[in-house]
Amino acid sequence: MTNLLILGAGGHGHVVAETARAMRYSDGNPIYNKIDFLDDLKSEALGKLQDLPLLKKEYQEVFPAVGDYGKRLELYAKAKRFGFSVPVLIHPEAYVSPSATIGEGTVIFPKAVVHTGATIGKECILSIGSLIDYDCVLEDGVHLDCGATIKGSRIPEGERIPCGMVIEKQKEMRKR
Repeated sequence: MTNLLILGAGGHGHVVAETARAMRYSDGNPIYNKIDFLDDLKSEALGKLQDLPLLKKEYQEVFPAVGDYGKRLELYAKAKRFGFSVPVLIHPEAYVSPSATIGEGTVIFPKAVVHTGATIGKECILSIGSLIDYDCVLEDGVHLDCGATIKGSRIPEGERIPCGMVIEKQKEMRKR
């Protein structure tokens, strides 16, 4: 089993931790043996963000879990620089097509759908009930809030799509 260190112990970090705890191998065993936090402000955290390199032997994977894309990207780069793996976290109650591509550091929460041929960049957040239709592209760092729907579109890097918003045929689609 693997140990996971979550960078950020705020609300988003806790939702990420619940998703990681829900993940299982096909035999029913949990993927993560231990899940802890690093955070500069939260007393429940194992330590501060600066402690990251000191924990390399104990934790194999690191997940940046802050809402701000710039900060997520910075934490992602730091984790990679120190040799950590950054997983994709997919809640078991989400649907992700086998033909979809999902980038490192992306989290997909319950009831989200990523359909056929969709491409999701790294460090994306797909909140509960979001829907990405076939062949759509979300560039790095896109955050879909609860219930957002993307159809026939390419969403540019770092965009945040509000709760319940529907975007249809807004951007140029990728070529097949």
